[in-house]
Amino acid sequence: MNNLLQIRAKINKAAKLKQAQLLATKNGQVTPYRISVFKERVKAAQKDLETLDS
Repeated sequence: MNNLLQIRAKINKAAKLKQAQLLATKNGQVTPYRISVFKERVKAAQKDLETLDS
């Protein structure tokens, strides 16, 4: 692979990581992790998969 393509890929990866870090923060602080919200999302995803399977 061309070196320029590798450099471009690294730059794009770094930009995506930076954007993800910005989205994960609120007023410069990392938002707290809530297990209840995570469990609700998992249940909703499982329900969606069950409806797709049937």
